[in-house]
Amino acid sequence: MEIIKEIWGTNPPVMFATICLALYFFGMAVVFISKPLKNAESFSIKPVDNAGKTEIRVYYGGISFALGAFLLYLMFTLGTGYYSLIGGMFFATTVFVTRTIFLFVDKGWKCPYTKLAIPAEGAFVIALWVCFFLAKKYI
Repeated sequence: MEIIKEIWGTNPPVMFATICLALYFFGMAVVFISKPLKNAESFSIKPVDNAGKTEIRVYYGGISFALGAFLLYLMFTLGTGYYSLIGGMFFATTVFVTRTIFLFVDKGWKCPYTKLAIPAEGAFVIALWVCFFLAKKYI
């Protein structure tokens, strides 16, 4: 608990962004591990057999959990969430930019998930970059 107070006191934007990133990844993990088929369908993903169901759990659920845990690990071991924020920022920005590019290549702009993902991911990426620039004041 003491390290959380110390990190929060040293750089609130970093702590806030890192906690939001970790919660996002942990939330994705729970969603895809608990109900892989239902949630994958809302992402326009349909496995062809049970191995595909396992892959959804592993790659969307397992890797999301690992990313969230790794960001928290970095924050607590290094005593700063700055590198966690940068890692999460790279990840989120890359996903958003790649989705935006291939939205046009694959002509997926009319899909219901895309209509939700683009504004939500865009807002999340902007918020992370704002936290990054605010965090620089504390370094």
